[in-house]
This record gives sequence, structure tokens and C-alpha cells, in this order.
Amino acid sequence: MAARRFEICVPASTANLGPGFDTMGLAVGLYLRVRGAILPPAAEWRLSAAGRHTDGIPLDPAENLICRVARQTAARAYVNLPPLDLHIINDIPLGSGLGSSAAAIVAGVSLVEAVTGMEFSQSEWLRHAMVFENYTDNLAPARYGGWITSCGRSNGTPILFHRTFPADIHLVIVTPDFALPTEQMRAVLPDAIPRAEAIFQMQHVMMFVGALEHRRYDLLREAMRDHLHQPYRAPFVPGLTDILELDCDGLWATALSGAGPSVLALASHNLDSIAQALQDCFARHGHRSEVYRPRIETTGRTIRYLPPEETLRPDTNLSGSGGRFSG
Repeated sequence: MAARRFEICVPASTANLGPGFDTMGLAVGLYLRVRGAILPPAAEWRLSAAGRHTDGIPLDPAENLICRVARQTAARAYVNLPPLDLHIINDIPLGSGLGSSAAAIVAGVSLVEAVTGMEFSQSEWLRHAMVFENYTDNLAPARYGGWITSCGRSNGTPILFHRTFPADIHLVIVTPDFALPTEQMRAVLPDAIPRAEAIFQMQHVMMFVGALEHRRYDLLREAMRDHLHQPYRAPFVPGLTDILELDCDGLWATALSGAGPSVLALASHNLDSIAQALQDCFARHGHRSEVYRPRIETTGRTIRYLPPEETLRPDTNLSGSGGRFSG
């Protein structure tokens, strides 16, 4: 076994980026941390939670997604996973389009690596993770960091491609005070689209990538237009229609983050005013919201082994039900 105490840190992610439905995602600097210690073989698993967003995190190992992923991954990898004492510190809003489920899955697979000292290859890692979420747009950035585009080979295995996100583009993310389950938001999408819509989508994905890589930010507003998922999800996100048409100094474009309801703005300056304008759109529809201005996280998941003097449970606002929205 590896060192008996460790910390896994996994970033949040924003996916789709407008037209890139299920094809691209970006890791951002909000984090899920799982601090763990190996217990004696006869002990029971122990879980606790702290951080800004702990509502909805089960503390029963049989129901907790991180634990379920870890146990099933260990079984598929033919390794013995001992009982663990886990302290979860979560600052990623749940059910808000910022990859909270993907972060939990990444943490669960990583528990097996942290405890055993093994490191899965990329193909092994994705195979284990995609048992629980069959999309790489959130999983890949959370694990490997940065801006990642992906597609599937003919045999179904994914190809990941790292791209360089411009350093002079800043992110503003606004999360309203309600959650939307991803499964529900996928269910509202049509099973098929007309050829003209497919062509529109391909054109705009290519324009989006080109606009960022060639610093043609003036094209981003058009490039981030989408006909595949945002129109169908807009009725469930009051204020989104206004947000997608928002025009402010310094603002290049806006989009729904993942399946929502969080929204993402790409901007060059005037970030405070842009954030306020986004919040005002939600407020006009009766919803409070919270602003995040995260950096782009280029490292992805990390595993750190704790020195003897470092406590497993740092002095945080420990809670079994914990955080709430504010703003």
C-alpha cells in the first residue's frame, strides 16, 4: 500500500463552451478535495464533509458517488481496497453545470491510485471513469486540466486533444440558486436534428476553435451560438435568453455552462460589471446568484501524500449537510 494518508484535488469544469456539445471542456479553479486515511482491515468506512457546497453529498459509503466509484474501480482492477476514513471538502456547486459529478468520479478512480500507489494509463483511466459517465467533456479536463477537445474512435474509445486556451481571456461564471440534474437536461434534447442544424453546429464549433487560436475574439459572439442544446434548455434556466444576448464593454460572449444552470462569460476586462449584468438577468426572474471568477486550471487532478504533522481534517466549517448558495 502507498502512504496511509493522502489528499486528492480535482478541479471543476465547464463543458460545451457554446456549440461544442459533448466535444470540449475546460478545467476551472474550483475544487473538490478528498483527504483520506487507510483504516485497519476490520474497521468501517468513515465519511465527513466540509466546504461551501455539501448539501446533497451522502455520508453513507453505499450511496456516496466517490466511494461507489472507488469500490467498483478497485474490483474491476482486481485490487483490494481497504476501509477508508475520508474527509470531503467541496467548493464546486452541485447540479449546476460545473462538473460536480465528473469531479466525484475522478476522485473515486483516483482513490484507487492513491491507496495502491498505482497509476492507470490514460486509456485505463478513461475506461474506469466512463463506466459512470459516458462523456469525456467534463471528465477529461477534471483529470488532465486545461482545454480539451475529444472524440470517439470507431471502437468507442476516446481520443483527447489538449488545446491552449488564451491567457488574455478571463472567465466569469454565475450560478443561480437552483440546480438542474444533468439527466433531466439531457432528456429535453431531441433525438435527431435536421441537416441544416448539424451544418450550423459544425460551422460554429470550427469558428469557435479558430477564433480562440487566432485571437479573433470579435468572432466569439457568433461562434458561441448554438442550436443543439441551449434553445431546449433555456426554458429551464430563467434569464438565459437575455444572458445569451447580453452586450457589455469587455464581454466577448456568453454560454450555458454544461447542462446549466450556471452561465459562462468570456471577457477581456470590466469583469465586475459583466458579473453584475449576468446576476441582474437572473434577478429579474426572481433568482439570486453567486459569482465565480476562476482561473483556468491547467494541472488537473493531483494526489498529494500528507506529512505526519498535517491533520486529516483541517480547521474548516465541518458539516454533514453544509454549504448553501448566496449572493
